[in-house]
Amino acid sequence: MIARRKFLGLSVSILLCAVMLWGTGCAAPKTNLAVVQKAKLGRQAWECLGLGVRYENNPAVRAQAVEAMRHSEKDEALPWIRSSLLDSHPAVRFAACMAVGELVDEGARHAVVDLLADEDASVRIAAIFAMHRFGDSSRTGKLTKYLLHDADPLVRRNAAMVLGRLRIPSAVMPLAQAMKDSDGGVRNYALEAMALLDNRQAIQELTFMANTGVGAEEVFAVQALATTRNPRFVELFRYKLGSAVHIETRLAAAKGLGMLGLMDGFEFALQALHPSVPRKYESGDGPGQQQLRTWLLASSALGAMGRAEALSGLADLMAASKDPRVQVSTAQAILQILQANDSRATDAASLFGK
Repeated sequence: MIARRKFLGLSVSILLCAVMLWGTGCAAPKTNLAVVQKAKLGRQAWECLGLGVRYENNPAVRAQAVEAMRHSEKDEALPWIRSSLLDSHPAVRFAACMAVGELVDEGARHAVVDLLADEDASVRIAAIFAMHRFGDSSRTGKLTKYLLHDADPLVRRNAAMVLGRLRIPSAVMPLAQAMKDSDGGVRNYALEAMALLDNRQAIQELTFMANTGVGAEEVFAVQALATTRNPRFVELFRYKLGSAVHIETRLAAAKGLGMLGLMDGFEFALQALHPSVPRKYESGDGPGQQQLRTWLLASSALGAMGRAEALSGLADLMAASKDPRVQVSTAQAILQILQANDSRATDAASLFGK
C-alpha cells in the first residue's frame, strides 16, 4: 500500500477507497455521482494513473499507465511521460517513446535522441518512431532490418507495430515478407499493420479470422479491424456482438462500434463490469485471467463510447479492484468519458453562440 496521498475535497467513502488503491482494494459504499462531482472523480482517476506510473512492483503497470496518459488531454501528462523515458525497464521506456511520438512532444526530443542508442532494440525502435513523428526520418529505414532480421521475436513484433502506426505505404512489402515469420506474434502484428495501411489482402485475412470462432485469434482479429476505424466493418462488429461465444469477442466488437460512434454494445459492456456475466472458458485458461481480460476490455469499450452513464460503474470497479491493471484501465476510461463529455459541451456552447 502506498502510505501517503491526498484527495482534497473528496467524500469520506471515496477517500477511503483512494487510500486503499494499490493495496487490498476497497469495500466502501457504491460511488454516487450525484454526490461526488465529475471533477472530483476526474482527479481521483488522474491520481490513479499517477500511482500507476510510479508503481514499482510491476513494469507492465507502469507501461500501461504511460499509454493511458497518452490519451489524456491534460498538459500535466507530459512531465510524467517524459520522466518515464528514463525508467529502468525497457518496456516502460518503449511505451514512453511511443507516447511522446504520438503526441509529437518536441520537448522530449533530446531524451529521445539519447534513446536511439539504448541497449534495448525495442526502445531504439520506439525512438526511431518518435523521431519520425518529429520530422526526422533519417533512421526510419532501419525498421525494416529490425522487422526481418532481428533474432528476438519481440523486437520483430514491435518493428511491425511501429511500421503500421507510421502509415508509410511502402512498408507493405516488408510487412508482407514478415507474414512468413516463424513467430505467430510477428505474423499477427504484421497483419494488423498491413490492415492499418488499408491492404486488401490483410483485411480479408482478418475478416476471415474474425469469423472462425477461435477464441484469442477471433478477439485479435476484431480488435485489429477496429483500429482501422473503417465503417465497412460495422455489420461485422454487430454480428460478433450479438452472436460470438466468447465474451472477449463481444466486448472487442462493442469497442469497435464505439470507436465509430455507435452505442450498440453499451449495455453489454456495462454489465461486463460485474463478474456475474456468463462466460465460456478455454482449455488451460483460468477464470481469473479471463475475468481480468473482461474487465480491461469492458473498460476500454466504455471509454471508447464516451457515455457518462458508465462513470458510476467504472468508478466502483476502480475503487474496489485489487489489481492495479484494472485500476489503470478504469481510470483511463473515466478520463476518456469526461473528456468526451467536455468536448460535447464545448461544441454545444459554440453551436448556440455561448
